[in-house]
Amino acid sequence: MKLYADYIKEREDKECIWNDNCFITYKIYGNEVSVLDIYSSSEARGTGEMLEFVKDFYTNMYERGIKTAYGYTDEDTNGWENSERLMLKFGFKKIGKNENYNNYVLNIEEIL
Repeated sequence: MKLYADYIKEREDKECIWNDNCFITYKIYGNEVSVLDIYSSSEARGTGEMLEFVKDFYTNMYERGIKTAYGYTDEDTNGWENSERLMLKFGFKKIGKNENYNNYVLNIEEIL
């Protein structure tokens, strides 16, 4: 996974955190973070591991002074409904839609 993190940093200037079963790619803009990708292995799905991983991520962001998170789902990708369900479960609010992209916002302080 470190190789992927190095690749995504070099190619697109995104950050990546991971464990054996999950990863999140993101980019920080001032005191806001844009979550670009969230993924878990099939073995981790339905176990709660991803929710814990995401919660730890947002706790870390908050401790770094990040107050707001943005995310999106792309209806042209496989499983986007699962991604939306996860985002809403974690507290994101849908704020709009642009073509096939659904946009969400999260006040990190509200979930900690």
